[in-house]
Amino acid sequence: MVMEYVRLRPRELAELRRLLVEEPDRAQEYAGDLRVGDEDEAVSPRGMDTDKAWAALQWLLAKLDPPVDVIGGGEPMTADEWGYDSPRLLAVTDVADAAWFLAATPFASLAEHCAAAELIAADVYPGIWSQDWALSYLEESYARVVALFRAAAADHEPIAVWMG
Repeated sequence: MVMEYVRLRPRELAELRRLLVEEPDRAQEYAGDLRVGDEDEAVSPRGMDTDKAWAALQWLLAKLDPPVDVIGGGEPMTADEWGYDSPRLLAVTDVADAAWFLAATPFASLAEHCAAAELIAADVYPGIWSQDWALSYLEESYARVVALFRAAAADHEPIAVWMG
């Protein structure tokens, strides 16, 4: 399970909404294509994923009382599941609030709450927290989330998020 994100320009959001109604089986493919970009057409990626770090990031961020849940938040876009849950949309204002919070929250603030024993006791997925590399793994994922939200906020874009 990985948490997937894609920034949406107005026309991309309109197309995704259309697909959700008219061609729901194509909607996830469309969002996924935007997320990874297109090498053949030089379209740069519009998204990212957290790999399996999402649950620990959500657990650690919750300890800091963020204004927006960047992992599990947003308004459902459909009842259809894309992998493990339905896609959700973080509105432009949510993205801006989250970007501000994330920019003001260095990873060191999260790391202060990152005790392997606590993550293990809380059964936080994926159960790798006793590994030497776990903290750097989380830091890399956090940096990608921060960068994505900053870029989306700068361009006044909403973000679609789902667990694939």
